[in-house]
Amino acid sequence: MTIDQILTKLETPYDSIFQREALEEAVLQQEAVTPALLKIIDHIANDPEFLDDNPDYMGFTYALYLLAQFREKKAYPLIVQYFGQLGLEVEAIYSSGDIVYEGLNSILASVCQGDLGLIKQLIEDSKVNPFVRIAALASLVVLYNNDQLSREDLVAYFRTLIDNSLKQEDDPDFVASLVNFCCDIHPDELYDALVVCFERDIIDTSLIGKKDLDYYMHREKQEILAELKTDCHSQLINNVITEMEWWACFKPKFSSNYSENSSTASFNEDKKPKIGRNDPCPCGSGKKYKKCCLKN
Repeated sequence: MTIDQILTKLETPYDSIFQREALEEAVLQQEAVTPALLKIIDHIANDPEFLDDNPDYMGFTYALYLLAQFREKKAYPLIVQYFGQLGLEVEAIYSSGDIVYEGLNSILASVCQGDLGLIKQLIEDSKVNPFVRIAALASLVVLYNNDQLSREDLVAYFRTLIDNSLKQEDDPDFVASLVNFCCDIHPDELYDALVVCFERDIIDTSLIGKKDLDYYMHREKQEILAELKTDCHSQLINNVITEMEWWACFKPKFSSNYSENSSTASFNEDKKPKIGRNDPCPCGSGKKYKKCCLKN
């Protein structure tokens, strides 16, 4: 398959079949296809309205995941440029599908090659979409979980963010996510500072409460870190096919596991799977289970 043929297959409508063969060929021809994939990312970064005008375009999504698997650092500033310029409203991230919710953290961690500068730029800029900021924050947990960021450095940075949130008003969802990530790595060193955040009422407690913090504080650190190691949402992108093939857009529109008449996806009770706190919530909100229906 030629590079042009690969690109033709990848730049397909959103509801088409999964392009397994083209992706396999892209991986086999990594060196040759990488410049074309970077060109796709560059185009979208400099013309973000393209995705709004072409909501079914898949080239950007495939390119993101392939370049992440390739550990292509040249993609790093382009990815940050695109997601960093999205508006603050939640609708601003719709054009990129569920990538911000479920994949951007792993993508950023995979392409940064140890350079945290642009990731921190996204995290610390209050003008960046809050969900993008949270995904960038989560990318640091991915790096830590894959032994590419030391606990000492991660904890020190989290402490800086906590101190900054206490000094100046920040988005309560962002602060709640910061608490969540502290719990994901065990809040041991940061517990006292996090308690102050709750006392100052700067956290959206519908996402995480003081009782949740106490629960994780009293669990064994090694147990929590072992759970993090197996968390599928805290890994680098190593195989674009396994990362994407299961997506709902590549499956039949109706499944026997879901109620056809429900406005949100609801599982039949006798077929309801076990759901981890870090798995996507089955209600279809786009949030992780721990941040959504697990709280209800």
